[in-house]
Amino acid sequence: MINLKLLSTILSVLIFTSSCETSNELGVKLSGNLKEKGEGIVTLSQYMDAGFEPIDTIYIDDDFSFKFFVEVSGPEFFRLNFYGRQQVSFILDGSEREVNILAHGTDPNAPTKITGSIQTGYLQAVDSMVAAQKSSVNELNQKAIKARMDGDNEVLTAITDEYYESVIESQIAMKDFIRSVVPSLAGFYAMGSIDPEQDFKFYEEIAKSYQSKVPDHPFTKDIVSQVNNLRKLAIGAEAPEISLPSPSGELVTLSSLKGNYVLVDFWAAWCRPCRAENPNVVRMYNQYSNNNFEILGVSLDRNRASWLKAIEDDGLMWKHVSDLKYFNSEAASDYKIASIPATYLIGPDGTIIAKNLRGPSLEAKLKEIFG
Repeated sequence: MINLKLLSTILSVLIFTSSCETSNELGVKLSGNLKEKGEGIVTLSQYMDAGFEPIDTIYIDDDFSFKFFVEVSGPEFFRLNFYGRQQVSFILDGSEREVNILAHGTDPNAPTKITGSIQTGYLQAVDSMVAAQKSSVNELNQKAIKARMDGDNEVLTAITDEYYESVIESQIAMKDFIRSVVPSLAGFYAMGSIDPEQDFKFYEEIAKSYQSKVPDHPFTKDIVSQVNNLRKLAIGAEAPEISLPSPSGELVTLSSLKGNYVLVDFWAAWCRPCRAENPNVVRMYNQYSNNNFEILGVSLDRNRASWLKAIEDDGLMWKHVSDLKYFNSEAASDYKIASIPATYLIGPDGTIIAKNLRGPSLEAKLKEIFG
């Protein structure tokens, strides 16, 4: 799986070409200036399978300038580390001649200006879009806090609606942008703002685009592999069978509940967030259990007594199963459960229609289904 968060500060694409200056000046001419010079060396790293690995070091001149050449054979991610204080990441792809970097040098939060690369503009566009969305969310949060303090529920509702509209608009804009830059590596960076669980079809679309244009690139192989793994649990996919023993020892299967809407609830007695959510799940079950709505509680407990006591204490009056194997449970493996609580909502036809519904999102989805 691509570690896109690791690439969250990438800012430019550079190039490999021949320089006319001297015979040893081959590759991308990377030059620049710093606002402040620190102590020590500056390290250039390249993104490898295990992350960024150092490949060269440079010294900053007394006039705070630097210049060196980087040889590349194709599009790859690189990073300059200034004194362990400021990091500037970029991409070299072998298509341009010279790139200039203006950085602070010692301030990790200071802006960086990079010129000489079309791809840099793509990456800066992503950063601008993400920053604009964060700014919008922060502004709405401040308005929401004030509305709560004023007890103005009407304004609070309007702010909530505005927030969801903003999120939808920003996601549409980001998706359109990603489509426009494929096969640039900038697209991989931008994919970090898209949730593969909620936008599987888009992820699949982009994976196919990269596969058709740069099939041999490691990042393409990673995103294709990720999509193949997600496909089995995507919205619309047939839910994997669950066949585990109930507290009485009877084997219960998910398929036996077909024809109902089934909330598969992965939880455990030791899981505090799960126990905190249980009253809400109980309320939803009481409200919709007469409308072909069932719950299958899949416990990741290891202690049978704790599991049964939690069922009784929390008043969980639906079907329960567990093999008491913690996260090694067969069901947890099939559903790729890495943390709990986790839920899958299964339709009457046995297909997955929603994931990770809790609290208000669960209530809203069930209200949408049952009215």
